[in-house]
Amino acid sequence: MSRTLGEIVEACRAGERPEYDDLRLAVCCLDIMGTFDRQAMDKLAEAEREAKRPFMLTSAVWQQEERHSRLKRMLAKTPCEVLGASYNPDDPEVQKRRAASARILQAALEGKLPTQRGTAAKGAQDA
Repeated sequence: MSRTLGEIVEACRAGERPEYDDLRLAVCCLDIMGTFDRQAMDKLAEAEREAKRPFMLTSAVWQQEERHSRLKRMLAKTPCEVLGASYNPDDPEVQKRRAASARILQAALEGKLPTQRGTAAKGAQDA
């Protein structure tokens, strides 16, 4: 697997059928890109709500330029290079961290975190 993320995306758009693992890792890369985009939009929305003066993270122009630069860098790398060791879904340690994160998220959604004790029951009573 030595194709860059850009080559994999272009191959798909050209009607080719890249290898399964290339596609699987490319999806993980594009998910990371989506996370960066969401975080950028959250920063911009927060700055707008708080009437902050545009500066770097709170500047739409800066965010647009940074997104373009980040996408260009990502597309020039292989999916494994983009993901690195910390996000490689084939690494058992990554899967352990994901499982722990999923358990924490589930507990938070159910109001079972130590900082939430009593809030879920109270919220149910208010409904």
